[in-house]
Amino acid sequence: MYDLAGGTAIYDNAPLQRRFRDAFTATAHFQVNEASRELPGRVLLDQPADVSML
Repeated sequence: MYDLAGGTAIYDNAPLQRRFRDAFTATAHFQVNEASRELPGRVLLDQPADVSML
């Protein structure tokens, strides 16, 4: 992607850099974090689940 956008795409004010940061940040949010889906899945499937932190 950066090959197509050129060297200026790495600057903080570049649109591509902004979209990359937004996408990277979204993956760290609770709703899309794999670990946040494990516990509900275990409970729904009647599997052992550590619910001591709830």
